[in-house]
Amino acid sequence: MTPKSIGLVMLMVFFALVGGFALTRGQTIDDSVTVTQGTADLTDSRVTEQLMRLDGTWRFQSSLLERVDRESYRQLPHVTPHKMATYEADISLPPGQYALRVPRNHPHVNLLIDGEAVSPVYASTDEDLRHAYLVLLDTHTPTFRLTIQTAETNELSTGISDSLLIGPTSNMMTYHNQYFSYEFVIILISLLIFSFYAIVRLFHRKESLYLYGAAFFFLVSVSLMTNDQMIVFEIVPMMSYVLAHKLNLITALLSVAMLINFALRLERVPFRHFLKYASYPFYAFSLIALVLPEGAHATFDQFPWVYVLFITFFWTGLNINWLFERKNDGYPFEFLVFTISLIIGYVGQLINVLIDHPNQELYTSVMSLIYFLLMFTLLPIHLSTDKRKKREVQTFANQSEISFFNAQIKPHFLYNTFGNVIALCYTAPTEAARLLSHLSTYVRFIFENGRTENDISLKQELDVIDSYLMIEQTRFNDAFTITKDIDESVLNALIPPLLLQPLVENAVQHGLMKQPGIKRLMLSIQSSDDAIDIRIADNGIGFNPTPHLRKSNGIGIPNVKNRIDFISDATFKLNSEPGVGTHVHIRLPKRERMNEQHAHDFD
Repeated sequence: MTPKSIGLVMLMVFFALVGGFALTRGQTIDDSVTVTQGTADLTDSRVTEQLMRLDGTWRFQSSLLERVDRESYRQLPHVTPHKMATYEADISLPPGQYALRVPRNHPHVNLLIDGEAVSPVYASTDEDLRHAYLVLLDTHTPTFRLTIQTAETNELSTGISDSLLIGPTSNMMTYHNQYFSYEFVIILISLLIFSFYAIVRLFHRKESLYLYGAAFFFLVSVSLMTNDQMIVFEIVPMMSYVLAHKLNLITALLSVAMLINFALRLERVPFRHFLKYASYPFYAFSLIALVLPEGAHATFDQFPWVYVLFITFFWTGLNINWLFERKNDGYPFEFLVFTISLIIGYVGQLINVLIDHPNQELYTSVMSLIYFLLMFTLLPIHLSTDKRKKREVQTFANQSEISFFNAQIKPHFLYNTFGNVIALCYTAPTEAARLLSHLSTYVRFIFENGRTENDISLKQELDVIDSYLMIEQTRFNDAFTITKDIDESVLNALIPPLLLQPLVENAVQHGLMKQPGIKRLMLSIQSSDDAIDIRIADNGIGFNPTPHLRKSNGIGIPNVKNRIDFISDATFKLNSEPGVGTHVHIRLPKRERMNEQHAHDFD
């Protein structure tokens, strides 16, 4: 991580902010309360310059009337349990040309001005009653009575769930048309990024990050589309409110699960177990939302969104803390970009869910634009990381191939083994033959696999480990005990050759043989979901692991760690304490044999 990289990210965020706020410049909405006890006197307000919300206390009666004749008030926006309701307010405007906007016009909403039905103006040529519409106000009638009649339907409750807007006709027409454009542009950008990830996935089928990235942006696009009823009813006229709501919730929850799986495929992502288990409830919530009756959604919907905010907040905090802890050791550039995008996405969610602001939708759109831009940059960053890894693998292989090969069969190891064979020929010829057989297996394996790049089965690796341990037991007169716990279901899994044998040799040579008293070696290989858990432990003399892990070259532990770092979704953990022993934990993905050789050579 360099200052240049950090500066590049900050520059991208800056340009996205400037561009987003430039798009929304001049479209802000006054957040002052305009209606008080059924009266809105706007003659001295800024309604001549900007849009205003007709929020506040409206006269209310739970029946359909042309005029409310009693002093009962409700705060708009408002939803009532009654089957019918009428809201009313007296509006006074200064001279000028004004328009009224009903943000989400439902089929059960009737709007009257001085008792007369209005003539709606739609942004779309398709005059669907569910679309938002404008009402052009009469310039000769600056004071009028506005009446809204609502009734319950099978899909929607009685009431006005969104604020009405009032303002200059020119500003209102611009806002009315551009509001649809803003939402449509965000959806279009999301679908465009989805297509990029999907195309890259076609050429990198082994890299699941691109698959989860494509799934995330596709689900986000569907969620945004169904969230805005203007867009979804324009594109899918047969869509119902109930289906749109369910589809919006389910795709939003599944998109978070896809985002978590996307993050798990980034370079050196911490807290993998936390993220893995945190994603499971999203699938459960989605299944419940699918079968839940519409009437129960008002209560149920709060729980998944609270969980989303909690997980995102906790996840963001963990990532920031992890970055600060490793600021001196360095961390992957793509993880920094992802964390910044996660922070921006979390702020956007807070604005959207918790903060009631008149310009909430515009600010959320700007935050979404920045978030999508940063998530899109992860595509070329990860592609660049893949190429860098491949170059490092090739360089590492070329530099260490000969030294690694030669170091596997040490001269003193051969001298001592042959000396034991000669001695056994006189006393126990059968044992001598058995020892020679193990030595032959060991040497042949080293020669055949020391320079290969092809994976081998776990059983082949264990066979050479058994031969090595039998030779060492003979050399040192059964000086140590061996405990093995092997899950036979994973014996056919593929691993790089000579990945575990150097660790076993290191435990015997540098741990147990220098430790007086009882010597124990433990080897455990178990299946764990879609991975293989490998543990190698000894009660030897132990050591300080930090200098060994920092080495960039070497034959034993550094070699194994570097090779595991190049395996996707693999982890290597080493714990050692002087005088206590050493424990190595390796987690490898389960892989099947491929027909192609040298698969990593394909770009």
